[in-house]
Amino acid sequence: TMQNYLATFGDWVTIGQGIIFVVAVLSFREGVVGVLAKWIRKPL
Repeated sequence: TMQNYLATFGDWVTIGQGIIFVVAVLSFREGVVGVLAKWIRKPL
């Protein structure tokens, strides 16, 4: 399973999850729905 596979990496999994979380928060300051709504309203 995924849990057993990731267990071999130890603390690096937690560090990676933290980095992904920080990047997501900084990228989607208005929330995912707000960003999607802005993209939909934007003329192509």
